[in-house]
Amino acid sequence: MSDQIDCIVRFHDLRRLPELNRCLFSVVGQSYRPLRVVLVVQRFSDADLAALRANIEPLFDGEDGISLSIFNFTEPEPTDARSALMDLGIHRVEGRYFAFLDYDDTLYPEAYEFLIGQLKHSGAGIAFASVRLMSLDIFPDFIYTREKLDRIFPGADLVDLFNRNFAPLHSYVIDRSRVPANVLTLETSRTLEEDYDLLLRICAVTPSNFTLIGTQIGDYNFKSDGSNTVASEGQPRPQVDYDEIKLAMELRRRTTRVSNAVIETLDLGGLTDQMTIREIINAYSRAGKLNKAS
Repeated sequence: MSDQIDCIVRFHDLRRLPELNRCLFSVVGQSYRPLRVVLVVQRFSDADLAALRANIEPLFDGEDGISLSIFNFTEPEPTDARSALMDLGIHRVEGRYFAFLDYDDTLYPEAYEFLIGQLKHSGAGIAFASVRLMSLDIFPDFIYTREKLDRIFPGADLVDLFNRNFAPLHSYVIDRSRVPANVLTLETSRTLEEDYDLLLRICAVTPSNFTLIGTQIGDYNFKSDGSNTVASEGQPRPQVDYDEIKLAMELRRRTTRVSNAVIETLDLGGLTDQMTIREIINAYSRAGKLNKAS
C-alpha cells in the first residue's frame, strides 16, 4: 500500500462550481505528495460530468504527484446522498491515507503533511488538528468573509470526542492500514452526524492522536444563504428529527466497545477491558476529569 493520501470531496450542484474550484485549489496546493482527489458527485448527467471536467481538470494540468478521479453516485435512493457519497469515496480509496473535504471548505498548504507526520510518528490510526470558522455572506458575484473564529467547538482529546463531536469533517486524516476494513463504511440512510458516527467507530478500535489540536489546518466556511445544509439539486434537506439523531448517537456510545489498545492510551485508572464508549465517559465524569465544556 503506497503512502498516497486520497482526499474525498463531495459535490452535488454545478451552480457551486466557483466554491468547488476554490476547494480544489487548496488541495492542489498541498505540500504532501502523492495525493489523489476522489471527487464523488450526486446523480450528474453526462452533460453535467462533461461540464465539470472541463471546469476543474485544468487545475491539475502540469501538477506532479497529484491526480483526479471522479465517481458519480447514480442510485435513486437515498434522496439525500451525503452519506452515500462519503461511503462511495471510501470504497474508491487507493492509498494508505485518506481524508474528507466538502466542496465549500478549504485547507492550508501544510495540512496533510502535518497530519500524516503525526500518524507516522505516533502509530495512531487517525490524527486530528483544528480548523478555523469563517462566517461568509454569499452574493451572486462574490463571497464576503464577515467573521473569523479560531476555534469552533470545545474539545481536546479522545474522551472529549467520545462525549461530543468537536472535529469538523476536514480536520483529520485516517491511516487505513491501522483501521479494520469493516469499520470504514457508513450507514447511507443517515443524513446527519454521519461523520461523527464513523469517528466513534474508528476511535473505539484504533489509537488516535490529538497533538495538533489548536493548530489550524484549514477553514470551515459557514454560509449565510443556508447552502451548508442543502441535500441535493439546491433543495433543502428533509425535516430532521434531532432528538432521534441524539438517541442514535447515544445508542452508538452504549453499544460500541473500546479496544484494549485504545483503553491503554487513556489516563484514568480502573478502566477494564472492552468497556463501552459510554462506560468510559461515565468513569471520567465520576473522576471529575471530563472536560466540562464538552
